[in-house]
Formats: sequence, structure tokens, C-alpha cells
Amino acid sequence: MTENLTSHDPRTGLPVGEVPVTPPEEVPAVVERSRKAFSEWKQLDHKERRAYLKRFKQTVLEQGEHIAEVVRSETGKPLSEAYSTDVVSGLTVMDYYIRNAEKLLQPRRGGSWPFVTTKGWTEYHPRGVAGVITPWNYPFFLAMIPTITALSAGCSVVLKPSEITPLTGQLFAELAEQAGLPPDLVQVIHGNGATGAALAESSVDVLAFTGSTEVGKLVAAEAAKRLTPVILELGGNDAMVVLDDADLKQTARAALWGGMINAGQACISVERLYVVDSIYDEFLLELDRVFDRVAVATEDEREIGPIIHPPQLAVIEAHVQDAVDKGARVVRGGKRAVTESGIYFEPTLLVDVDHSMTIVQEETFGPVIPVIRVSDGREALRLANDTRFGLHGSVWSEDRDRAKRFASQMKSGTVAVNDVAVNFIVPTVSFGGIGDSGSGSNFGEDGIRTTFCYPKSITAARLPRATSKLLGIWQPRRGMRYWKALARTLFRW
Repeated sequence: MTENLTSHDPRTGLPVGEVPVTPPEEVPAVVERSRKAFSEWKQLDHKERRAYLKRFKQTVLEQGEHIAEVVRSETGKPLSEAYSTDVVSGLTVMDYYIRNAEKLLQPRRGGSWPFVTTKGWTEYHPRGVAGVITPWNYPFFLAMIPTITALSAGCSVVLKPSEITPLTGQLFAELAEQAGLPPDLVQVIHGNGATGAALAESSVDVLAFTGSTEVGKLVAAEAAKRLTPVILELGGNDAMVVLDDADLKQTARAALWGGMINAGQACISVERLYVVDSIYDEFLLELDRVFDRVAVATEDEREIGPIIHPPQLAVIEAHVQDAVDKGARVVRGGKRAVTESGIYFEPTLLVDVDHSMTIVQEETFGPVIPVIRVSDGREALRLANDTRFGLHGSVWSEDRDRAKRFASQMKSGTVAVNDVAVNFIVPTVSFGGIGDSGSGSNFGEDGIRTTFCYPKSITAARLPRATSKLLGIWQPRRGMRYWKALARTLFRW
């Protein structure tokens, strides 16, 4: 008897659909079907693949509202937010790689100095079957990033979506079929951690994992047994720094949006807010004022959405309570919202926060903004870098050169200047974390070249008959007197 996985709407707790579970023992067979699809897909040139992927993008565009409705049914986020952050962001990355993959994967010529008799270049070839494991907070967009990048590189894909949002994951197989992609090129498997582990243990040629740091480390350890390349986009504890010359009204609005987007359930949301002392009081008044723009369970433009995964609510509550126990003060919210159904946490503003508190040291992943007063920019930088994470951050100043210098010193894979959370929707530049926030990069040329392709370097003799004589390496080789004279000639300047 086939076991089914049931999806629930976090706004009501009611079931919204179910999908069949893929038993772990069946995963190797799925991967082998994917390998057969890859063997045919890789033979197509970029123009032929582009034609398929353009139809895939057109299908997503046509089905956009339906996709957003499915995302909303499983995450509870407002429909407009589901459309903008999952569908439009997904289309953005699709469009980028469909337009640019051929150019990004062109062979790269390399210099050969001082070996002038040789020329060299590097080609980029698809790795093969890409295993993709994705989370529940942005179930369509975060699955689309590795899927479209892998397909554009020439790989096939086996996608394992979160068991919390399986219906959105299943959409990938349906959309791929509707778009006329070759059979088994995009396959979706379902289940809990055992199914994900089976994919990590399988013969896939590359693994892309987005999720928690703890699970990411397990995936990396498993992949290391077979030396399978892995890209890890993990948790964040992102710092926002407000310097003394920032536009306070604009910055307060940005802090609110950055902390409340998807009810704080985003790896690039504002988790720590540092404000210099000279503007602290004025900024806090402005931030408190704009909190009137957000609420829960209102079904209007103020709605931030529910907590998608019920166990996360306990984490948020524990972090807030720890902060209060250690001296923090709740200005707004601070508790779960009382509703007839669903799981919500009130938009929360905390002050008198310091680095002894768990809410500063760990990822809260909820609608909570802890504000930390600092004496100046130097202290702000020191504290912003006092973290084991390093995914995203932002700095705010009317002096753009000053802000850019500050951004360059932040210990983070990505930083925004006078903006927040935008790096994850700009596919032209790489996105990746350091430390406990992961390794490898999405987006840009790094996302396709170094993740889903392997480099093959080729050299060719310019003058085959003269090479051995000019270099004097082949037998009978030249003596030390020749090599010393050559070194002085080539490298003295």
C-alpha cells in the first residue's frame, strides 16, 4: 500500500492535498532514469536546450497565479507575496540563465606565458545528474534556482522538496511535462528526511541543498564519502547596520520589511539591527511608528503571514523569552497571536539587546527585530562580524563611498548598501554564504560554472615540431646552464 504525504494550510491547520511518498529504496532507480535523460539532454546544443527552457518559462508565466495559490495554500503567505517572491523571482532567474547560459559557458582562453609554444583553454561540461533538496519557506523560488541552473548547464534534475510543501514541489514535474521537456529530465521525489538521505547517498553527480545548517552538515558529510560536489545555502543571522548619516525614515521602512518578509522566515531577513548611539532614539521612534504597517491574520495589505512550520514557533518563543530574561524589553509584540486557527507570532520589536542573548547568536527565523545600540560604526562592524554565520547583511548611510567601504569589511557572503534582502533576487551576481551559512554560490557565472559544470582544461602545441627543441624538456634534455640563463632572461624584470 502506497504511503501518502499530506500538506496542511498553516492558516487553518486543514489538509490541502497529498502526494505519494517515494520509498528510500526506490531513489536509486529514479536517479538512473535521470541519468538516461541526462545522456540525451547533454547532446543538445545551447540553442536546442534554450528552446525547451523558453517553453518552460512561458508555462510558469502562464500558470503563475495557480503557482502562487498553491504556495499560499502550503505556506499561508499573502497571495501577492507568494506571486512576487516565488513566481516573479523564479521567472527572473529562469530568464537570466535562458538568455545567458551559452555566453557564460563559452570556453575561457588562458595565457601560457612563458610557455609560448603552447596555448590553452578551459571548457565547461555538465556534471550529470543534479540532486536538489529544498526547504519550505520559499518552496517554488528556492527549488527553481538550482533546477533552472542545472538544466541550463546541461544536467538533469531529481528534486526532493520539503515534506511541509510537497504540492509546490510536485508542480515542477507537472510544469515540466506541460512545457514538453524530455521525459525524466525533471523528476520529483517526496518524503521526509529518509528520502532526502537516500538522495544524498545515491550516485548523483552534484548536490544542491538549501536548508538548516545542521542538516546541511549531514548532507555534506554524506556527499564527502563519494566526493560528490555540494553547494550549501544554509542559515543566516544577518546584520543590518544603521550609521549616523542614514536616511532614518527610509531605513526604518527597510528594517521593517527586511525583518517581517514572509513573517521573518527568510535566510536573508534582518536578524540583528545595529544603530549608532547618536541617532538611536530618533530611529527607534521611527521604527516603532512603521510597525503599525504590519499585523497577522488580517487578510489585508498589513498581513505578514503565519509561521509555516509549527515547531519553529517554539524556537521563536524561546529566543524572545531568553532575551527578556537577560534584560531585553519588548516594545511591540513578543508573543504568539491569538487566532481562531492557524499559527502566528506577533510582529515583534525588542530593545536593550546585547550579544549575550540567544536571539543575537542564533537564527530566529521569525518576525522579530532585535535592536542593539552601538557607540559608533567601528563597534557596529565588530559586533556585526561577531557571528558564526555569514550569509547576508546591509549597511545604511547617505555617504555611498563610506557605506561601500563598510560593506567590504563585513564578514558575509553578500551585503546590500542602502537596500535589504535584494541580493537574493539579483541573478547577475553570485550569492552564497561563508561559515555556518554554507559554501558555494548561486547565480551569475559562478552558479552555473562551478556548481553544475566541471572544468576541462586543454592545451595544444602551437608549433608541434619545434616544441621539444625550443623548450629543451624532452630527451635529451638541456643542462643547468641553459635553464639558468633562460630563467634570468624571462623573470629578471
